Amino acid sequence: MQRSRFVFLAAPMPGAPQGQPNDGVLWMLVSPNNRPLGRGAVYHAAYAGCRESVLALQASMDRIVPVEGTVPASGQWTWRIELDEVAVALSSRSYLRARECRYNLDRFLEALPHAEVVPGTRAVRRGRRAASEPTTPSSGGTLGAPLVPPTRLAYRPAPGIEPRRRDASR
Repeated sequence: MQRSRFVFLAAPMPGAPQGQPNDGVLWMLVSPNNRPLGRGAVYHAAYAGCRESVLALQASMDRIVPVEGTVPASGQWTWRIELDEVAVALSSRSYLRARECRYNLDRFLEALPHAEVVPGTRAVRRGRRAASEPTTPSSGGTLGAPLVPPTRLAYRPAPGIEPRRRDASR
């Protein structure tokens, strides 16, 4: 039986200067039926750094803080996972209802500690998988480029609603 797994994507980074390498590596957690459950919040310079961030996240399950909120422009719901008050994972999409957001956050949290870490990266261009290219681990750190526009990372709640921090032990 197939399990949830982390896949690594080499993808163009938003806002990269022209003429410079603009690919970064980010991770995505997918369910056994290949449905995206969530993704990393930052691009990494190399596969090894991205893989290490996944392993560190799995090892830090007791310290993560799930946060739910709305996207200011659309009012739709999203979630993020914080580790030491830094966003490390984001929802793969936004949701019309808070309960859908909560349900999908729970699926991510259930899969996170037991998910398989797949070796190598997949090259992605314009949102489509272009090719599969195994890589060997090399050194590299976080580039710090957010995966989503900063407005989505802000998680400003709708008027009168406070972001809900959940106890990760649930």
